[in-house]
Amino acid sequence: MQFKKSFSVSELTAQLKGLIELNYSSVFVKGEISNFTHHSSGHMYFTLKDKNSELRAVMFKGSNSSIAFSPKSGDDVIIQGKLSVYEARGQYQIIAQHMEPAGIGALYLEFEKLKKRLQNEGLFDKLIKKNIPKYPSTIGIVTSKTGAALRDMLIVFKRRAPQIKILIRSALVQGSDAPKDIVSGIKELSAINNIDLIIIGRGGGSFEDLWPFNDENLAQEISRCRVPIISAVGHETDITISDMVADYRAPTPSAAAEVATNHLVEAVQSIQNSHKRLINIAMSRISSLWQTFDNFSERLVLQKPKNIFNQHKEKIAHLSKALNMSLMRMISLKHSTFSNLKTKLEALSPSNTLDRGYSIAYKEDRSIIRSPDDVKLGESFIVKLARGDLPAKKEISKN
Repeated sequence: MQFKKSFSVSELTAQLKGLIELNYSSVFVKGEISNFTHHSSGHMYFTLKDKNSELRAVMFKGSNSSIAFSPKSGDDVIIQGKLSVYEARGQYQIIAQHMEPAGIGALYLEFEKLKKRLQNEGLFDKLIKKNIPKYPSTIGIVTSKTGAALRDMLIVFKRRAPQIKILIRSALVQGSDAPKDIVSGIKELSAINNIDLIIIGRGGGSFEDLWPFNDENLAQEISRCRVPIISAVGHETDITISDMVADYRAPTPSAAAEVATNHLVEAVQSIQNSHKRLINIAMSRISSLWQTFDNFSERLVLQKPKNIFNQHKEKIAHLSKALNMSLMRMISLKHSTFSNLKTKLEALSPSNTLDRGYSIAYKEDRSIIRSPDDVKLGESFIVKLARGDLPAKKEISKN
């Protein structure tokens, strides 16, 4: 026996540590949590086990702060992490970097894979994102017509900007058919002329419920859509692929409606504040003039110059009347400006133009017909009226 070639315990443990950490730098392990402890330092210590084996695990504060659930003993989970060796005891353990309930583990892995691929394709880059319009006149919404998300958004729009025209395209937001339906909804709304913004989303739910918004085809459609899109899926803690690709991610559907109306509300508020300031300035000026008049009249009474007093009294009365008239003109002008702004915003709605007897002719591919030469002889087209669409065909007129 060659005892001279023996290892010390530390040497052997160090070599095993190097081999393990080199070959198992990123592994996925499924098991049941036991002996779970969330230390006051923020770190999590627990054992991952199945019916035959146990594996010690630690998840440091920097990694576990992003977990979307509260793990506990008895939970079945999938952990992604790296194997390491605690040399002082010669024990191997897993240092967890991500953790998900085992029921959605496969979906989570698929989510991470798609996320990485789309990120490499540049779909998340801020440079390609479109700006959200400041003063939208027409907004399209793609969501379930029976969901609370739509009701919440409509309440916000009615309260903050009732002049905005809302187009609702009801769509499935859960299940295997939902992604295709949402994509169709985006295409239909983006084909409408003068639409300024599209909001897609739904209310809260489980990771599986929100899965349609992690679809690759949906992500690609959001990226290439000509109209800016706000994604508002679930609650603030829910992050989907559509949120990452969209031009703006709102934490909730209600927040999406608020973002879409922020500049309009600020503009109205600014006009109202200016109106109040003008009134306060005018009232303060009137009060000062009356005080001057009272002081002056008292001095004249003491000196008893009747003629001078009457002359100044008439002059002050004339100035007061002129000031009141000027104030009323200023208030009327501001009110007229505010009304004109509101009228212009409402006039931007295409439905108002159609209601006045106009119509829009467009081809079956939704392109607008601006000249008779745009349509070939015998080609069918559609005439949009205020109360519906009228199919038509170009033919040779018979004299």
